[in-house]
Amino acid sequence: MCSKLVHFPSKISPYEFTSTITQTIETLKKERSDSKIQNGRVKGDCVWLEIPENLVLISDIHGDLESLYKILDEINFEVFLANKNNKIIFLGDYIDRGSNSVAVLYTICKLKQTYPQSIVLMRGNHEAVEEFPFQSHDLPQRINEYFGNDESKKIHSLVSAFFKLLTVMTIIENQILMVHGGLPTYVNDPIYEMCFPSSRNNTLLLLEDILWSDPRPLENKEWETSRRPFGKHFGSSITQKWLKLVQVKALVRGHEPCNGYRVDHDGMILTLFSCKESYPKFEAGYLYIKNNELSLIQDATDLSCHVRKLS
Repeated sequence: MCSKLVHFPSKISPYEFTSTITQTIETLKKERSDSKIQNGRVKGDCVWLEIPENLVLISDIHGDLESLYKILDEINFEVFLANKNNKIIFLGDYIDRGSNSVAVLYTICKLKQTYPQSIVLMRGNHEAVEEFPFQSHDLPQRINEYFGNDESKKIHSLVSAFFKLLTVMTIIENQILMVHGGLPTYVNDPIYEMCFPSSRNNTLLLLEDILWSDPRPLENKEWETSRRPFGKHFGSSITQKWLKLVQVKALVRGHEPCNGYRVDHDGMILTLFSCKESYPKFEAGYLYIKNNELSLIQDATDLSCHVRKLS
């Protein structure tokens, strides 16, 4: 198991949990107001980074504390994160479906609090239920079960405020673009809208596509209606336009169970999935790549060579 820093206590008090979330909210607010993170800059819902010394990408966790701890143990997280030039980027979906959503939230917030310059926390569709409601959101029930009815409403409100401060799009300059789900079909200059929203409607449309959409091998069309309640299926032409717009080699996203990883759109997209508990038929994986390796990648297929699967 991980060190006491992130080890989830057998019973955490409502005060400790709310204090941890509150301090993380303040850390994220400061990051936005300062417009910077170590070797990078922050604008609105976007983060731009230089190539880190070492990079770890962790995708959907869905309350699977065991898989999260395995990853942190494998990378020797205390040593890894003590170097501010290293980065762990979480791609979202920390909650729901699994048995330990509360524990996972506590853990990622402790990490961000302790190593603010080395951690990027992104937003998944499960962290945007207020904007896009769906049935499998069980976090309120988990909070109520853990802390009791008297505390649950206050705690859930605080967690909702935390979710709204999470990063929506992360770019490692000239190399990779990261989102939770997919790419907006509107390609002119949506990054500007994410940094400096001109209207709530525009921002919600972009957010829906980024958090909910999935890549598909579409022929003769750029996108189609999704099988999900929100978002779209987008084709390779959309991906190609985005990679050119952002001037990167590949898109990395999560959102779909797979055997640790999957490569889509002729090597332009790497789908990563880090959860095992709720998806026992699939494998879980994370990406670990060094500076010199990342600087040489040409596409998502190159990136996939650096995915490590959990045993």
